[in-house]
Parts: sequence; structure tokens; C-alpha cells
Amino acid sequence: MISFAGLAPDVAQAMCTPMHLILPASASASSPSTPSTSTSSPPTPATGALYLGAVTAVLDPSLLAEHHIQHLVQVLDVPWLPAPPPGLTAYRMDILDLESVDLRPHLDGAVADIDAALRAGRNVLVHCQQGVSRSPAVVIAYLIRKRGMGYEAAAALVRQRRPCVKPNAGFVRCLKEWGAATQATAQAQAQATAQAQAAGYAPPVRGAARPTARTREVLSH
Repeated sequence: MISFAGLAPDVAQAMCTPMHLILPASASASSPSTPSTSTSSPPTPATGALYLGAVTAVLDPSLLAEHHIQHLVQVLDVPWLPAPPPGLTAYRMDILDLESVDLRPHLDGAVADIDAALRAGRNVLVHCQQGVSRSPAVVIAYLIRKRGMGYEAAAALVRQRRPCVKPNAGFVRCLKEWGAATQATAQAQAQATAQAQAAGYAPPVRGAARPTARTREVLSH
């Protein structure tokens, strides 16, 4: 049983809240200047919204429908995971919430899956058992790689949205090491590209001073 003794009110309330919005959906290129021709369905966003929460959110179909969740990233180690509701897809990660667990081998695939779903305009819910350690670690990894944030900034943003977030110490260590490696790879590629452009081997792309997030993802594998 979860104990709320000694917890700040906002932390306790967050633990009782099934899910929180981390990143809102971005508007499509035609919105809002181009009005929708249909009143029954909203226009497809350019990118979907990213949510973080607990397994209780998955057990509430009305909550998922209210927030238009279309894809789940499930970070759990239990065999009784409920099947995704009709119309939803899922990416599952079998991870224990232990400091000894090396999170790094799981992050590339999870981040790529989240990114693909969001780019397709789908709302994504990343969840674990309580939405405190495992799933927040995955969301932080997404922000590090795809939003170019450092660990501290990414963790602060996620904690601001869901105050109960507290990845275990082992996950924090893995995220910092993985983030540093990701940043080093991106910087090395940017330097190599700049040198190639200066030598006349790779003409610069207008309006692009550095590799895109997608380029960094491909090069880091």
C-alpha cells in the first residue's frame, strides 16, 4: 500500500492523479488561420501530445478517450498488463524499478517509438506502475534526445508537470551518462559536417545550422 505520510500536498495529489500532460500537441500548418470544414472531428495536429502517468490511467477507458490517447508506452515488469483498449497500440518495456537496472539499452528504442508516434500526430501516454520512477525516466530521455535538453532541465520540466516524479538513483545515473553520450555524438557530427562544408564536400543546407534531431538519432545508433 502506498503511504502518503510526509509527502508534500502537491506530491501526494500527483500520485493520486492517473496522468499529466508533459508536452501539448502542436498545431498543424493550416491551423488556426484555416478553419476546419468539419465540426465533428478536430484537425490532425502536426505532432501529438505527450502524457505521463500510472497504470490506473490505462484501466480507465473514458480517461484515455477524453485525452485522445492513441499510443501507450508501458514500462512495467508485471505479466498481467491489460491489453490496450481497441484502437490503441502499445510499446512495452520489461523493466524493474531497481537502482541496479541498466536503463540505457532500452532508451534508444523507447525514444524512437515515442518520437514516431508523436510525429504521426498521435497522443502518447508513457506509464509505469505509479508514474514516479520508470516512466518518468523514459520521458526524460525523450526530452534529452529529441528536445536537446540536459538532464537537469528535462527532469525539472517533467517534475513541474507531475510533482511526484522521482526516478531512482540508478536511473538518474544512467540518464546522465546516456545524455552525455548523446550530446557528444551530436556535437561530433556537427563538427564533422562543418569541416566537410568548409572543405567543399558537403554544401550547407539553407536554414539549417546543425543536424536535425532525426539525423542525430540515426547517427547515434
